[in-house]
Amino acid sequence: MYFVSGESYRLVDEEIKKIVKNETNVITIDLNQSSLVDVIQEATYVSMFQEKKFLIVKNASFFSAGKGKDEDLEILFKYMENPIKLSVIIFVSYEKADARKKIYKEFSKKYKIILVNNLSANDLAIKIRDICFQNKFKINDETISYILRVVGSNFDFIYNELNKIFLYYQEPQKIELTDVKEIVSKTLFDNNFKFIEAVVNKNVNLSLKILEDLYALKVDPIALIMLLVREYRLMLSVYLLAQKGIRKNEIGKQLGLQDWQIDKLEKANRNYYEDDLKNHLKKLATIDYKIKSGTGEKFLELKTFLLEIF
Repeated sequence: MYFVSGESYRLVDEEIKKIVKNETNVITIDLNQSSLVDVIQEATYVSMFQEKKFLIVKNASFFSAGKGKDEDLEILFKYMENPIKLSVIIFVSYEKADARKKIYKEFSKKYKIILVNNLSANDLAIKIRDICFQNKFKINDETISYILRVVGSNFDFIYNELNKIFLYYQEPQKIELTDVKEIVSKTLFDNNFKFIEAVVNKNVNLSLKILEDLYALKVDPIALIMLLVREYRLMLSVYLLAQKGIRKNEIGKQLGLQDWQIDKLEKANRNYYEDDLKNHLKKLATIDYKIKSGTGEKFLELKTFLLEIF
């Protein structure tokens, strides 16, 4: 049995592939949808052909602090005493493991724990160069430094950005810094725009997903808060001016907006009352004060705000 843990989905996946290699009898079980009982039952079932199988058990959060209860793990503790040799179980978690937990201590005595650390800037640079080489692209140090500076230290996002760059060129060649600046900048802008749009349209799942992506990209939450404040203020202004019977083109002149922008704000306003917009602005002002005064953690405050307004 193995336990593989790390923040990067791709780096963790690389470790899993090292274990599984070229085996074909691989079963994936998600503990968000199944239970440990299901895992053990599958592990103890051996086919008549005596074929070796690999069970990749994702979201094994019981290795993390505050996750899972020891009494819920009894079936696993019993299995650990006498495991089926033909079944290889790979527990996977993207959360930080807690070495103080009983399951961690007992598991580490007999089985292998692989903690996948985040890559250093130097290791990430090497990874970028290797991926480009594997895809027959050339890239220089200046361009690599720019990618690291803008995208951040999350390998998953770096990998995704490299794929976008490859698609942009369509065929192997030298990657130019000027092109990368355009491609990566557009990506970051699109993420910010999509986040604001998802929040305003009350799409809770998409909002939280994009927020997690932006967190990994190390986008400053203050910038996102300011964008939200601007959007809600414009929505409120359009709402109040329309209530006064002012026409769209005049509203556009007063706010310095084009007709399509007014249409977009009016459409968004259909899901809000005047008090909703005012309350959201008050909450954001409070969050801004807490963050700047050092009494609030940036992303946590913003995430809490999203959960409250939805």
